Amino acid sequence: MFSDKTSFILAISVSLTFSIAGMLDILDNLVVASVIIIAFMLVVINLFIRDKAPIKAAPKKEDIIKKNVDES
Repeated sequence: MFSDKTSFILAISVSLTFSIAGMLDILDNLVVASVIIIAFMLVVINLFIRDKAPIKAAPKKEDIIKKNVDES
């Protein structure tokens, strides 16, 4: 959906918009609140949809010991 950089920029813009709208007391406006909520939902959905690099399993203790014994 979005790249990491785009998602990061969108998250920053959502947080800044939320902060500024809160300071200006315009969060009661339905349009402003809708835009912020939709942008936030896009960021959250992107977290779950985005393909992530697979996590490599840590080697087992027995394999490390066996490798060290074989080398010596």
